[in-house]
Amino acid sequence: MIKKEKYFYINTIQDLDLDYIKKTKARLIIRDKIKHDYSQLYNFITKCNNKRIPVYIANNIRLLFKLRLHRFYISSANLKNYNWLYKTNKNIQIIGGAHNNSEITQKGNQGCSKIVLSRLFKSYKIGFFNTVKFNMLTLNKNISFIALGGINKTNYKKLKMINCLGYAMLSEPLKRPKYLLNI
Repeated sequence: MIKKEKYFYINTIQDLDLDYIKKTKARLIIRDKIKHDYSQLYNFITKCNNKRIPVYIANNIRLLFKLRLHRFYISSANLKNYNWLYKTNKNIQIIGGAHNNSEITQKGNQGCSKIVLSRLFKSYKIGFFNTVKFNMLTLNKNISFIALGGINKTNYKKLKMINCLGYAMLSEPLKRPKYLLNI
């Protein structure tokens, strides 16, 4: 078993097994592609809070304040500065997404305490870091990193060689694999 933080990107709040997510001790990142009405999202966030599942809202400040959350995700395409959020809420946690060294620097300037660095392993998208290049990118940085991309059952054990705080997944959690459970 690998003891690292788990993050699951979700594109929809339907078809999610919150009991499975609770067992994996994962955090959810609600992507900005979700187009649900406020009441559905509020009910989903309430269920997550009742099960003590941390939820991050991506790129939507209005929704962050409306839902009264203190976890925010900045995608790699978002170039706005969010340092001012720390003045409005001392407990806010900001994480960001990056794909290269310049984006890592940019996310640090935007106020991110953790950075989701992608693509670690080969996936359906072109280009990936692999373990050596990933570790080289994360050296000498005062920011914690989260690995993303291509993580599945065959390369899950390679995460022990990665210099990161945790890992993130997009499609794998919907399959509810047993290797992600903390049993």
